[in-house]
Amino acid sequence: MTAKGIYLGVASNLLGNALMLGATLWLTRLISPVEFGEFRVGANFSTLMIPFLALGGERLISRLIQKGDLAGVSRTVRMVMTIALVGVAVLLLAYPVLARYAFAGTVGFPVFALGVLLVPLTICYNLANTIWRHTGSPAHAQIHLNFYQRLLRAPLLIGFAWLYPTAVSASAAMFIAQGASLMQLWKHVRGVLCGGSELAKTSGSARSILAEMVMIGLPVALLAAVDRVDVLIINAVMGVKTAGEYDLVYMLALTAMFPAMAMSKTSEPMLLSLANDTGRQGQVRSLQKRTLLLSCAALIGIAVISPFIPMVLGVAGPDFPAAVIVLSAGLALSSACGPVLEYMQINGRARIALILAMTLMCVFVWMKWLAASAGSLVSFAFLGGLFYFALRLSLTVYVYLVDRVLLANPYMLAVSIVLYCLIAALVVGG
Repeated sequence: MTAKGIYLGVASNLLGNALMLGATLWLTRLISPVEFGEFRVGANFSTLMIPFLALGGERLISRLIQKGDLAGVSRTVRMVMTIALVGVAVLLLAYPVLARYAFAGTVGFPVFALGVLLVPLTICYNLANTIWRHTGSPAHAQIHLNFYQRLLRAPLLIGFAWLYPTAVSASAAMFIAQGASLMQLWKHVRGVLCGGSELAKTSGSARSILAEMVMIGLPVALLAAVDRVDVLIINAVMGVKTAGEYDLVYMLALTAMFPAMAMSKTSEPMLLSLANDTGRQGQVRSLQKRTLLLSCAALIGIAVISPFIPMVLGVAGPDFPAAVIVLSAGLALSSACGPVLEYMQINGRARIALILAMTLMCVFVWMKWLAASAGSLVSFAFLGGLFYFALRLSLTVYVYLVDRVLLANPYMLAVSIVLYCLIAALVVGG
């Protein structure tokens, strides 16, 4: 793990996100707000399903590679892909029920089917990229994940929408782009399957592997589900057009979390047994400082450009800038806590993270429903950022009290809390 790895991860993420943001802005000019809302609601549902069907396979593979367990890696890959394919079949059969209760009749079957079929392709790609990151070049794996995928996706999205301006064409473009990205990395999955096929027969039982995947994967799935459930809540309460608008709010705000995402990826190989190595603890805190500074820089950039976005965006309302800023603040300043969730999962503390994530998620879903019912997009966005901040802060305190491992600089953490309270008071309070 190096600062260079984080900088490359952040830079590639920023470039990739800028590329997709530009493509999305163009897309809102090519298709109607209703078609755009249908496309984004369908895409968010498929993204919501990915971590629940992957079940922590990436994190488990990361741990097994660090332990040199090739047989375990091979068996985990097979297990994850089997679960993903079975899950996709179940989802396709469940469309009539989902169309009525999850989508409020706003997503047609073609858009739904293309989104669901995208799930196993994305899961397999993520597994391949994880293997590459640990056995090959972490920097190149980051760049491919963050930039090259989007470099392929953006022109396909615009081209398909230009030829046939509907939600179906946009969904088809995403499916084709993900399939092409997977083919570029397929050799990493194939190599693991071939190399560990014989050993996998004698590795741990399928039940034990599945149990470990569930414990690791559910907290990750719940965190990933939060913003996707948000779009479904807004779709049900405030309508499909507003759902499309909030999805763009989150897409732009997520830029502020890219440094923390890059750090979590590059720091995974150093988090195992971190409590026994004070030198590595210092390295993690040093990188966390750089991560927070980059996050703050991204937050400032978002605050500068967000007022101008509605001028070129076909689906943005008057609350768009304030919603982006308050959500970005929660995502950016939560990076002061360091890679705490990854530490919990890699060091066998996934159960605690799961219980806390589920408890907070239930509380925040209830509060977000009330905010959506009141028609307040800004309050809804504030609650979205507060969830991440509260969860990571709670886990940071827990790790320090139990393991005496301080992943965050205390002074920077205190400053982040104060700054977040001030931004929330100014934006939400009017």
